[in-house]
Amino acid sequence: MSKRLVWHKEEVEDVIKLLLSCKTKENMEKVFDRILTPREINDIARRYKALIMIDEGRSYADIHLETGMSKVTITKLFAKCGYGFRKSSGLSRPKKPKEIKRQQIVKYKGVIVAKIKR
Repeated sequence: MSKRLVWHKEEVEDVIKLLLSCKTKENMEKVFDRILTPREINDIARRYKALIMIDEGRSYADIHLETGMSKVTITKLFAKCGYGFRKSSGLSRPKKPKEIKRQQIVKYKGVIVAKIKR
């Protein structure tokens, strides 16, 4: 845990346990609504979005324009989290459900000339 959280370490651990105990999305939303202000929830969401964009290799300017975060905050987030969700950061990005990719094969005189993904 970060050195900045030393003063309230027990409370932070209690909050983590509380979040882990939530069995549904609705319960998690209730916890967020009760312990965080709307601005704090929005800041968490922006930081998460910035992490995703860092992971995608987007520039600081793109992240700044899309999230409205200051370049200093983006720099600190980048320094703290390495390269977004890559293995070196110790974080893993939630997986999206797999989409069924279909492929159309174009043949000319029995020879495959193109594979088109849809």
